[in-house]
Amino acid sequence: MDLYAENILEHHRHPRHKSPIAHQTIEHAENNPSCGDAITVELRIEKGKIVAAGWSGSGCALSQAGISMLLEKITGMKVADAEKLSPKDMRSLLGVPLTTRRLQCAFLPLMALHNALRKWKGEPTETWPELLEEDSA
Repeated sequence: MDLYAENILEHHRHPRHKSPIAHQTIEHAENNPSCGDAITVELRIEKGKIVAAGWSGSGCALSQAGISMLLEKITGMKVADAEKLSPKDMRSLLGVPLTTRRLQCAFLPLMALHNALRKWKGEPTETWPELLEEDSA
């Protein structure tokens, strides 16, 4: 098994940030209707920076490890930088080839993050077709 697959299994077995956070600024839930994976993201934002992140959810190793890895990456990041994260960044973070059938599993964490930030800003949420279009660009 390669290092990246082992990294996904490690994050799935020992998820990071899988707990509620104190004094959350925003909470947002997303699910993958094709398989039932679900993620709820909690963020505390101060002065334009994500100072704390937590999550809860259930699903396959890819979605659950993905949110663990993503929240590890964004904690301490400026909101403006987190908003720019793309499906390409998520692919890089996961580090494994993704089949078409696994795209929604892999991108569910990114969708949850994007929509939590949009909700925080009072903007409409991103849809699956919009996110998947970003991936094909």
